[in-house]
Amino acid sequence: MGTWDTAIEQTTELLKALRARHRGLMHQLLTGKVRLPGFGGEWRSVKLGEVFKERNQSGYNNLPLLSITAEKGVINRDELEKRDTSNEDKSKYKRICVGDIGYNTMRMWQGRSAVSSLEGIVSPAYTIVTPKEGTDVQYMGHLFKLPEMIHRFYRNSQGLVDDTLNCKFPEFAKVRVAIPSTIQEQRAIAQVLDASLKEIQQQEAKLEVLREQKRGLMQCLLTGRVRVPVA
Repeated sequence: MGTWDTAIEQTTELLKALRARHRGLMHQLLTGKVRLPGFGGEWRSVKLGEVFKERNQSGYNNLPLLSITAEKGVINRDELEKRDTSNEDKSKYKRICVGDIGYNTMRMWQGRSAVSSLEGIVSPAYTIVTPKEGTDVQYMGHLFKLPEMIHRFYRNSQGLVDDTLNCKFPEFAKVRVAIPSTIQEQRAIAQVLDASLKEIQQQEAKLEVLREQKRGLMQCLLTGRVRVPVA
């Protein structure tokens, strides 16, 4: 059992370090404090309405039902363990396409957004935006997770208290950001952050396997299916 405990502890510590590194990379690369080799020039200041348009399409009931999650991004609704509380009438559900960003209109100030790799429909509680030409969606997906950016969404949300705040597209479109002037630099930054996230996800998967193995071993020992040899 000690072997698993050691492996779990080491993997947990590595995850902490990788997550801290990722936060540092986000802050440095998404604010322009550190530039990747080969890129220079001034970044441009834009309002999000200049680089995104809203996708507000309904009536696509033939498409699969999707959910936008904080941890896993855009996934099929069937993958969620919680009970399906969606309306039986899906006629007002919104279409989301590959390369769109979907966000929870009332939770954007908490970072509830994700780039979609799927096509389907989502609850009307979400706002769907699609990037205009010259805008890299993966870059913007990372930018929307930056704490400074999330605070801007909070400031631009409408409502009297946190539970009623919402950031519909007109408010979203007013948010001003500084982004690399070329899509090439946007993509290069996104690739670095994608690679960093992939490392984190690999270690998270490894940690879950180790924990599952430990649970299985404990179950075997506690039920007597596996006996510890006597010295």
